[in-house]
Amino acid sequence: MFHIVASTGRTATSFLADCLDRLPGVAACHEGHRRSDDGEDLLPLVNLENRQIFRDPSIAPVVVANKRSVANVSTALTTADATVLVDVAYYNVGLAPAILDLHPGARAVGILRDCESFVRSVTWLHGTDPMPVGWPDASKELTARERFIAMGRARPTVGPDADAWSEWGPIERNIWLWRATNQRLLDAKAQFVDRVALLDFGVVGRDGIEQLARAVVTALDLATPEALAALPEAVAAAQRSTNERHGGYQIGCAATWSTQQQTLLHEANTDINARTAQWTT
Repeated sequence: MFHIVASTGRTATSFLADCLDRLPGVAACHEGHRRSDDGEDLLPLVNLENRQIFRDPSIAPVVVANKRSVANVSTALTTADATVLVDVAYYNVGLAPAILDLHPGARAVGILRDCESFVRSVTWLHGTDPMPVGWPDASKELTARERFIAMGRARPTVGPDADAWSEWGPIERNIWLWRATNQRLLDAKAQFVDRVALLDFGVVGRDGIEQLARAVVTALDLATPEALAALPEAVAAAQRSTNERHGGYQIGCAATWSTQQQTLLHEANTDINARTAQWTT
């Protein structure tokens, strides 16, 4: 069995992979690496294909056939000695429809975070971002890992947003990234209504990280008595081992942003909130 978790980013995905991997019979990856970014490779990497898939969704079935095939999943399950494989990754946003189409028994969870806090969390002006998701300031010096991830990061290629891209700073670019990412998640939900669960990170995680993990386990239909019994210790162990973000936000709240940035934020929120209202829990 194969399931996926997709995310707008900065929604405790590395923690979730670590936690799920500790449940009986489950092997979980964070972007193909078992449990964490430095873990064993269970699935082929598809980081660099992310930008191509955002540009042309018709590429996704080809990528999935090559790197998320039934044979790939079977090999990973054998290697991990598990019965269920879960891949937790940002890039699953673009791959979700193709994965669900190829794997009829698969389920997907999409975790959404509000735009303002997402942008504040992913916008780095200086220093090393330990979990690079968004577009950094153009003048920020990047590590080798940050450069590698940037090679697959989505950006507009046609239309007004592409025309404005060179003039935009990281706040504008990350508002665009949040909107484009959520549009793809919602497209997957519309196509596979009964197999894609959408979770609001701010609501589900409000009562603590265990509540988030429990919601994901339930949505993936993994809430067996054995899994639920093991969940508290899995959560505690994952919290101890998962890297924490350091340094806090490097930009202020939306009230301090420019008029253009606030307008883009409002437009993005209006678009996405109208579509998510009927589905998020």
